[in-house]
Amino acid sequence: MVLGDMGEVVNVIRVERQHAVDLLYASGSDSLSNPYAVSSLDAAVIQNFNVWHFSTPVRGNGPLLGLLALVGYVWPIRFCWCDVALYDIVVLRKLDAHFRPMLGHGDLLRTFDICVPELLDRSENSRPFTFQPKAGEVVSPCTSLFIALEESLSSDPNVVVLRPITPVNGTYLDLDHPISLFHDALDLRPIGHPDRPTTQLHLAIALLFRFAKRGFQTDADAAEELLYDVLDVCHAKSHIHRLALLAVKTHAEKMARTTDANDVQAERPTASMFPLSSDQLADRVEWCQQIDDPHALDDVISLHYEALNHYGAGHAQQGPLLCHLSCALQLRFGRRGFGHDLNGAISFQREALAIFQVGHPGRPVSLANLANALLTRFQHQGINEDLDDSIKLHMQALDLRAVGHLSRPTSLSNLAHALSTRFEHRGNDKDLNDAIALNRQALDLWPADHPSRSFTLNYLGMTLATCFKHRGSDRDLEEAIRVHREALDLRPVGHPERAMTLKNLAEALSERRDNDNDLDEAIVLGRESLNLLQVGHPGRSASLNCLANAFSTRFKHQGNDKDLDEAITLYSGAHDLLPVGHPDRCASLNNLASVLLPRFEHRCNDQDLDEAIALCREALVLRSGGHPDRFKSLNNLGSALSTCFSHRGNDELLEEAIALYREALDLQPVGHPDQSGSSNNLANALLTRFEHRGNDKDLDDAITIWREELYSLPAGHHDRSRSLNDLATALITRFKHRGNVKDLDEAMELHRETLYLRPDNHLDQSTSLINHADVLAIQFEHQGNDELLDEAVTLSREVLNLQSVGHPHRIVSLNNLANMPEARFKHSDNHQDLDEAVALYKKALDLRSDGHVDRLELLVNLANVLSVQFTHQGNIHHLDEALENACSALSLLRTHDPRRSTVHRSLATIHMLFYESRLHSTGEDVDSLNAAMGHSKAGVDSFSSGLRCRLQTSLLWIRNAEKYTHSTLLEAYATSIQLLDDYISATASLSSRHDMMRLFPHTLAVGAASCALRHGEMARFRVPIEGFQERSDHADALVKKFRELSYLLNKPPAKLQEGTPRLIVDAEAVRYTDLVDEWKKTVEEIRKLEGFSRFMLPPLFSDLQDAARDGPVIVLIASESSRYAIIIPRHHSPINMQLATSVKKLERWVNTLQRIVRRKAGPEEAQTKLVETLRELWDDVVCPVVEHLGRFAPPGSRIWWCPTSAFNFLPLHAAGEYRRGGKNLSQLYISSYTPSLTALIRARERHDRSQPMPFAAIGQNHPPGYPFSLRSVEPELKLVRSLLPPAPTVSFTKLTSVESTKSRALGTLRDNHWLHFACHGIQNLAEPFKSAFLMRDEPLTLLDITQMNLSRHEFAFLSACETAVGNFETPDEVIHLAAALQFAGVKSVVGTFWRVQDSTVQRLVEAFYKNLCGDGKMNPKRAARALHMAVQSLAGDEDIPLDQRIVFMHVGI
Repeated sequence: MVLGDMGEVVNVIRVERQHAVDLLYASGSDSLSNPYAVSSLDAAVIQNFNVWHFSTPVRGNGPLLGLLALVGYVWPIRFCWCDVALYDIVVLRKLDAHFRPMLGHGDLLRTFDICVPELLDRSENSRPFTFQPKAGEVVSPCTSLFIALEESLSSDPNVVVLRPITPVNGTYLDLDHPISLFHDALDLRPIGHPDRPTTQLHLAIALLFRFAKRGFQTDADAAEELLYDVLDVCHAKSHIHRLALLAVKTHAEKMARTTDANDVQAERPTASMFPLSSDQLADRVEWCQQIDDPHALDDVISLHYEALNHYGAGHAQQGPLLCHLSCALQLRFGRRGFGHDLNGAISFQREALAIFQVGHPGRPVSLANLANALLTRFQHQGINEDLDDSIKLHMQALDLRAVGHLSRPTSLSNLAHALSTRFEHRGNDKDLNDAIALNRQALDLWPADHPSRSFTLNYLGMTLATCFKHRGSDRDLEEAIRVHREALDLRPVGHPERAMTLKNLAEALSERRDNDNDLDEAIVLGRESLNLLQVGHPGRSASLNCLANAFSTRFKHQGNDKDLDEAITLYSGAHDLLPVGHPDRCASLNNLASVLLPRFEHRCNDQDLDEAIALCREALVLRSGGHPDRFKSLNNLGSALSTCFSHRGNDELLEEAIALYREALDLQPVGHPDQSGSSNNLANALLTRFEHRGNDKDLDDAITIWREELYSLPAGHHDRSRSLNDLATALITRFKHRGNVKDLDEAMELHRETLYLRPDNHLDQSTSLINHADVLAIQFEHQGNDELLDEAVTLSREVLNLQSVGHPHRIVSLNNLANMPEARFKHSDNHQDLDEAVALYKKALDLRSDGHVDRLELLVNLANVLSVQFTHQGNIHHLDEALENACSALSLLRTHDPRRSTVHRSLATIHMLFYESRLHSTGEDVDSLNAAMGHSKAGVDSFSSGLRCRLQTSLLWIRNAEKYTHSTLLEAYATSIQLLDDYISATASLSSRHDMMRLFPHTLAVGAASCALRHGEMARFRVPIEGFQERSDHADALVKKFRELSYLLNKPPAKLQEGTPRLIVDAEAVRYTDLVDEWKKTVEEIRKLEGFSRFMLPPLFSDLQDAARDGPVIVLIASESSRYAIIIPRHHSPINMQLATSVKKLERWVNTLQRIVRRKAGPEEAQTKLVETLRELWDDVVCPVVEHLGRFAPPGSRIWWCPTSAFNFLPLHAAGEYRRGGKNLSQLYISSYTPSLTALIRARERHDRSQPMPFAAIGQNHPPGYPFSLRSVEPELKLVRSLLPPAPTVSFTKLTSVESTKSRALGTLRDNHWLHFACHGIQNLAEPFKSAFLMRDEPLTLLDITQMNLSRHEFAFLSACETAVGNFETPDEVIHLAAALQFAGVKSVVGTFWRVQDSTVQRLVEAFYKNLCGDGKMNPKRAARALHMAVQSLAGDEDIPLDQRIVFMHVGI
């Protein structure tokens, strides 16, 4: 609705329905007489005011709606019909739209409260509110306010038909008083005063309205004179000049249409004075589309309202007028963003459509206009029904324009545009395909020379560009460019739409990344487009954005600062053209922020970062919940906050960014075209959080997201190379963190594919070359292949040559290239490599300003290479410079910086070099040594650096503390052991854990134990508190949860077939990690229960002593620093004794035994060497232990050996003097082995034994591919059966050589608690978990066994070769078949140290089982004594070699 320019109430025919059915009109007069009071408000071209409603009534039974009607501005106010409700009315100065973004809504003029009855009374009697000047005011800016109420008569929910509540009595708001005040104000502003034209304009408009009401010609003449005075003194492009010119034209048209001026005798409604036709008004709307004059558009809309009032319902002009008014309101919404305009446009268009019944020639146009308005509302409010209704209406319009209709191509294009929009928001490929097909149909219908053909070409080009963005096919982009070029040819210089086509072509070229020429051409086209759009053109903002985007893209690939500055200037210019409320303002805010962020990263100006964040937050507010593009603003703000976090380190910023990314993803359904971008943002943020906090789940989640994204991008998609690169980068990060070579190999393959997709001239090729070279260098470090490093150096130099000075990636290239000579020096020892590395690092540092956070990595790298220089050249200045650089890096660290451990490790190394250099010159430098240890500890305590990095730092700490016997050595060992345990537990795969163990010193555990013994730490063990209280329901629930989680963790990982997608593999790893985290939380909760504070903690020594319940346990420890034996009795303190041997001697014994059993010596030589070795083993190790055993274990009793390191490979049970009358251990004690004290304790746990006892004998005499067969297998199986007690004591199962496949063996192993294996056994020293029993089809591996739950199994006899041989690369761990069975739960196991002969097996098996169960009883605790007696029975047989007599050993209880 519209009121007169001075706030006069005008009769209203129809307005859109908002939230209620009654309306309040607020109008007023404005007096400006003080020449100084308003000089700063020159923007107030028409001084008026707004009325705002703040209060809400407590109760009421009938809503009212107040509308502010101020010089064409209407604003709704909800009222409730309640006699006791009070409303606050606030009057604010109304400012011109140009100044509102800076000044807000204007000064507060008046406030008052009023109830509804008083409003009704004043409305009925036409009584205005009058105000006295405030204190200090020369002339009051607000003297009166008139409010009128009207009520609805319409039942249409979308339209409100109004009538006055009281009959109009011909009395109108008196204009004499405000005209008098304007005359007074004009007298106070003499000729030459800058505000005089404004007051003249106000007075002229007031006089014209009084003339329109009363017909006084003197008013018209005075107004005309005032207007021409304004035109003479004001600039032609000023707002005042244009308003005055519009007033002159409007008055002239009124006078021309007046048929009998003498009839104007009395006051009459203004609506009767503007009877313009619909065609005339349509021309006005079209004219407004070409210029950006808000006041002209307001006047055109006013004229429409007045024309509607004049012609009345049922008039032939009504339908066209409603259509044109709808278009004008939609145009104003597009420029100012007033929601009521858009809703009004839809309401009026619906009314027009009701007038244009089926068959009416205007119906197709009305359908199309309503469809376009609904589509616009969807794009700004996200109402899904609007989008679907828009498409339905376009389809109806198309149906009314059959084949051959001249406007059918237009309907096809309109429908295509709506379908393309729906695709962009819902991701249904059919919509996009239909949109392209419809545009092609429309194009086919236009003749080659038809002026509208270019419009269809334009729509088709934009749809193809959309297709390219979401499907990545270069063919779509190429066709889009071709189509836009064709459209440009049809729009030569002078064509009104040439600028738009130039812009579209420039945007398409900016998407093509093959070479820089496309961007250069895009910039040229963008400039031409901009030059065609003069200041004030509605399309100028879009053209500025297009050109800015081209400059921004070129900066990203060329690094020219001028391009970045130009982009910011252009985006700022576009932003300034969009006032507050403009629908495109949000996108403009995001655009400007998008270039401020890279400028901050390039120059580190904090103001740019803060401004970018502020702009993104403002944009997000403008896209409230439900807006279809809200996810874009969420992503943009998330990116700005992520950048801020990376440079300032505030954790809250990163958490907010991740939350924003997740919200953005939640707003995008599966298949949404932009889902990939949101997923990528979230993955990057998770990777950043991992790098700062070291939470493995974040890293795994990021990799999973990138895998899913990669699988969603088909071959040929333009984003596939970016996705490949992101996934490869994450895998490299995980490799550096965990050391899994599979991640490195996969990353290499991904980088190769990425490089293939980015050939020469591709704008992202340099990035791929850098990443590929980096992976090659990492591979070189792990493989030592010089060709890998040479290729990496070549690629790095190639990249550097491609990047000019100032290129944003040049610093990265210099850093990477510097890494290459440093790595090569480690292998070549060429000092020139070090010199080159130092020079390159310094060049890179020169390109980074002081204080820039990205200097940190460069400073650390330079410090490290300078330290190496000092080590090899001895120049102390190099070390001083290294310390200076490392300290500078330390000063740049943030609280949770993941590089903290790396920096401290570098400083520890430097201080150690200072200590060692001064140790040989000036004497001991304790301060440097302590500083080195302090930095080592600080690096280990940096939780955000990740377990792998911290573990590496702890090993450096141990190495230096051990070397110089520092007091922190024991702490270093304890920390390392804990870190290693946490690090290994991060993966579910046992074999992967074992592979990871190889990356660290195999003597770590024994070194820690040795250190503890030297420091007397054994005395620190305490007995736990006894007597736990009765558990509560909460405790029972925790215990239940713990058991369930433990069961899930103990279940073997899902067996994945070869070639299983890594996405599934990673998902399984993430599942395991989540279970571990939940298990740890549950354990912590259990520890809070009284009496359970040490639940699942390392056992106290008093608990471990329970392992010696049936006899003492002897733990043997060997490290470079010391060799110990610890005798652990049941009821006495442990005895620590240092052994008179060395690691070298132990290794010599092991090598001798291996040569003997591999038959590399003759029989006599072998016998001699074996005896010598067993004698030395007795003298140096076993005899000293036996001398102390007498106090706890009488002769003939049992003892257990718990060996570590090289002791694992020695037959301790067979040690002795081997001379007549000499002592042998086997004559004194019955020996058993255990891999650990806890394993022995666990084996003694009791379970109900099933009756009868299930016993299975599994045999395989000749597996495929094996060179010879075991002839005694089948007879052995029969022999075992004959020696066992009959049923019902034992239920016997036999698996013969023909039957023993792997699957049947696994089933038999699972179902039987007593086992006997007669087959080949192999030990895989390279991959111990592939050690196996050989079955008929495939091996039954150690890994298969460890993944089974054998906790109820009693006994296993392994009559196979090499079932108790460990892996020398990890001698701290007992990785062999016998130990594996006990770890899996079998209580008692008999195995062999090396290959056993058939003849030996037959005799020993018979003797063993006779001793084990000859009396008809089955007890696994009798196995050790039975084996001991069986071996003793072979001792006197000289036909059996000594190595065969001592080959069997017992593990377990």
